[in-house]
This record gives sequence, structure tokens and C-alpha cells, in this order.
Amino acid sequence: KRRPGRLDLSTVDKPNIPAPLPSALATARVIDALGRVPYPEGVQSPKIELNVNAKDGKFRYDRDFLLQFMSVCKEKPDNLPALDAIGLEPPSQ
Repeated sequence: KRRPGRLDLSTVDKPNIPAPLPSALATARVIDALGRVPYPEGVQSPKIELNVNAKDGKFRYDRDFLLQFMSVCKEKPDNLPALDAIGLEPPSQ
């Protein structure tokens, strides 16, 4: 029994599939001063008193500030240590 030849799909219209957006981590910018970061309405800024003497972009963020982003921040850097390696317990799932 003969098999049919290969299909020539060169004339078939290809759908316009957009390229994926770059990762938020890949497009992140360095924060020089916390007071100059514009936050959207409804998002509270971090506590300024934690960073009165902050140097070289090393800021401290309070728990309430960070928890605002829990539902949208799903990515983590590849070099992020495991929670137990830094003395924290992973959340129970």
C-alpha cells in the first residue's frame, strides 16, 4: 500500500501568536529611594521608619506591605534560598 507524500503547509496562513511578555523579574528596576516609588491606588507603601538609614538600595519591607502582593507574585528568582535554609518554615499547603 502506498503512503501519501508529505503535506505542503508552506501556503497555509499561520495564526499571529504574540510572543510572551518578559518576566516581571527580567524587567525589574533598581529602587534608589522608597519615597519616589509611585504605588497604585489601594496599595500601601512600605513603612518608611524601617528604612530611615537604608543604604545602597537595601530596603526592609514590612509584612503587611509584602502580603499585598501574595496573590500576584508567583515567580521567584532561581538563586532564592529555601525558606528553611534561612530559618523560616515553609507554609503548609
